[in-house]
Amino acid sequence: MPIKIRPARPNDMEDIRRIVQRIWAIGSDWVLEERYGSVGDERWDRWLVPKVMARLWEELDHLLVSEVDGQIAGFIAYGTSAARRVGTIHYNGVAPEFRGRGVGTRQVEHVLGLFREAGMEIATVGTGLNEGHAAARRVYEKCGFERVMDYTMYAQKL
Repeated sequence: MPIKIRPARPNDMEDIRRIVQRIWAIGSDWVLEERYGSVGDERWDRWLVPKVMARLWEELDHLLVSEVDGQIAGFIAYGTSAARRVGTIHYNGVAPEFRGRGVGTRQVEHVLGLFREAGMEIATVGTGLNEGHAAARRVYEKCGFERVMDYTMYAQKL
């Protein structure tokens, strides 16, 4: 099962949107809904998916997709700061049916290579500490990232 990583194209965005909607039931929008019910009378994905997709459209020049047998299996978006020499992974996702096949690891390794080629000195990525993000944390640790800071989100029902 060869994994092909290539720059994303505008016609890939619908496939990426479907992946985002399927896998992001782990983040803060979903957690708020689980705890307090629907926010703004809409499901969590009504808020999150357009937000993520808007960011991915803005970062189209720094968005890659992974293909397996001609199907988009995952995506990864990143940015670099030449002044600070820091590369940051912004979004990274793998469709459920392609998990466990090394797609996420290959995506991260590929972007780390791009960071090195661009002269970055540090690579960063943020992820949740909940169980839904455990697979992502394993990939990042496997690729050599180390945990440097924890983040906590607070909320209250008004």
